[in-house]
Amino acid sequence: MLFLTLVVSHIFNRLNLPAVIGQLILGVILGKGVLNIVKADNNVNLFAEIGVILLMFLAGLESNLKLLRKHLVPSVTVAIFGVILPVALTLMTSLIFGINFKESIFISVVFAATSVSISVEVLKSLNYLSSASGTVILGAAVVDDILAISILSVMSGTLTGAFSMKKILMLLGLWILFGVLIVVLHKWVIPQIIHLADYIEATQAPTIFALVICFVMAYIADKVELDAVLGAFVAGIAVSNSKYYKEKIGSNIEAIGYSIFIPVFFISIGLNLEFSSFLKDFWLIVFFTITGVVGKLFGAGFGAKLSGFDLKDSYVIGSGMISRGEMALIIGQIGFSAHLLSEEYYSAVIISVILITIISPFFLKHSISKNPL
Repeated sequence: MLFLTLVVSHIFNRLNLPAVIGQLILGVILGKGVLNIVKADNNVNLFAEIGVILLMFLAGLESNLKLLRKHLVPSVTVAIFGVILPVALTLMTSLIFGINFKESIFISVVFAATSVSISVEVLKSLNYLSSASGTVILGAAVVDDILAISILSVMSGTLTGAFSMKKILMLLGLWILFGVLIVVLHKWVIPQIIHLADYIEATQAPTIFALVICFVMAYIADKVELDAVLGAFVAGIAVSNSKYYKEKIGSNIEAIGYSIFIPVFFISIGLNLEFSSFLKDFWLIVFFTITGVVGKLFGAGFGAKLSGFDLKDSYVIGSGMISRGEMALIIGQIGFSAHLLSEEYYSAVIISVILITIISPFFLKHSISKNPL
């Protein structure tokens, strides 16, 4: 897998295309869809999860906290419109294809979630991550995750008849507590922990401290029913204040991540793609894919335009929000396990999510080429 990652990355870079596209396609070729020689077993999934956590930690390290604060309101606006339009379009598509109302509602929630990890990779490769548009994409993705998980919690409770206002209030309380914890750790705790590296006589002490903070924050976020990558992203922002960041931590974690874990994450996305139901559900997959792309592109793009960005920046932001990736796959799996998503439509939804994820870097690359820094 790692060797082939080098090969496809070289080819796509020579073609002036993001290497991540080649890695996503490689996953499809190696997985169930074509050769079926790599299984998405526990080992692959573990490496993939570590990969996406490290990727989002690196995104946090490279983020500009002042810009994130400055663009907080645009990020929220982009996220809200980037959820409303995909939900509406997917719900309409599902109903037109005769899917029952309850299942249609859940499918629309699957397509509401943005997975910014793919966009982060493209933004990093094009040195666009610290731009205003890149910052809004990151901020909106965080809000988007919270919105998607909130909708999922309410919808799953309502649709299964297990809705509990107490559970919702408890969840909100945990999120508020998590927010307070982030502020406390960012201002007073994490800088002191990193500073301990001055007194530790051990190889790569600053990097080890940073990794500990990354995984602890990812774990806490997961425990309060948020996405682990959100915790890793916040940890990266907190650690970015360290004087060690540019010299040691960033380059060391980048070496660890891109040498093994991050490529496995990108490959893993395509491993479970199967074409057995592709012909049977062809038009449903086509429409889910189109509405999935259009919903985020125009919904998030409209939110950006409403926030004062010009058309070119709005196109970049809308493109950066298209990707679904692991977030949508996780929500789909939760719904399948809870019998909110039937076996009949599960494959069509998953194939559409993976196709959207593969398509999204092309849109982002094109939008940035039209709006260089």
